[in-house]
Amino acid sequence: MRAVDCVGALIRDEQHRVYLQRRTADRRLLPGIWDIVGGHLEAGETPEEALAREVEEETGWKVRDIVRTVADWEWEWEGRVRREVDYLVTVDGDLTRPRLEVGKHDASAWAGPGDLDLLMVNRTDGDRRLRDLVAHVVRTRFTDRLRLEPITGPNGVLPGHSADLVRMYADPWVARWYDGSWSPEEAAARAVEQQASWDRDSVGKWIAYERESGELAGRGGMSRIPAGTPTAEAIAALVGPEWTGLELGWALVESARGRGLATEIGRAGLDYAFTTLNASSVIALTEQVNTASQAVMMRLGMQYAGEIRAEGWAAGEPDVQPDAPFAVYVEVRT
Repeated sequence: MRAVDCVGALIRDEQHRVYLQRRTADRRLLPGIWDIVGGHLEAGETPEEALAREVEEETGWKVRDIVRTVADWEWEWEGRVRREVDYLVTVDGDLTRPRLEVGKHDASAWAGPGDLDLLMVNRTDGDRRLRDLVAHVVRTRFTDRLRLEPITGPNGVLPGHSADLVRMYADPWVARWYDGSWSPEEAAARAVEQQASWDRDSVGKWIAYERESGELAGRGGMSRIPAGTPTAEAIAALVGPEWTGLELGWALVESARGRGLATEIGRAGLDYAFTTLNASSVIALTEQVNTASQAVMMRLGMQYAGEIRAEGWAAGEPDVQPDAPFAVYVEVRT
């Protein structure tokens, strides 16, 4: 692999927003676009040294911690290929007062889920890779033991999650509840669907990795049940009109079960719904026979709202049933 040419700093605040700055209109490379902090390595520098220098030069802040390497990718400009490594970092300094580097940047902003298209302003080539990279970081969450990444397909910067979805749905425990494993083609299609959901609604599932080992743990988070479907109407009849279709869910591979990880995913999902999306209510549902998931819902403080019927597993039946009983739990915040 070629040597690293440049580095990028994905500086994130406590609201999970990423810091952006606008390149001046007279810059030779990508004038007038919104960008992350970063630049080229100088002679003799390591990528980490260049990262610290660029952050201080462009913002006045100091790197406190490199949380993780997010991306290692290549891009081309005017016939030259550059290898870039991008890091999620925390910084020390007054985050309300960045010191813009004179002659290089003329504006700054903190980008949340609703601000991602700022990265396409003045982007005459239509290249979405930086936008998708920032979206990935804005939507990622960390719990005590898990890293929760928004499920996506490959986008030219990140490899996507279809291979891990194949692994996950090949797990016997997961396959049992979801009626079989996924082929690579189905997993790839589902990953693209999830990315579209994130982009359309700022809602989608995360894939969960254990922070210490990097091992796949499962998936979970929020999804939106389409309005007007029989399931949505049955749930709304139980929980009331303030519900906007948000559903919390999780699934763990067998090796991750029994350790409280589903509860960590659930708490992160509820926090995302109520803090980031400003939701008023969230439901979770599972077959009545799935007492383990119901126990998680109760640990999260969700309240039992009642029962609906939908396709799923039922007690004493060897196959999926068209009208299995499901328990519905709800969390309401005003």
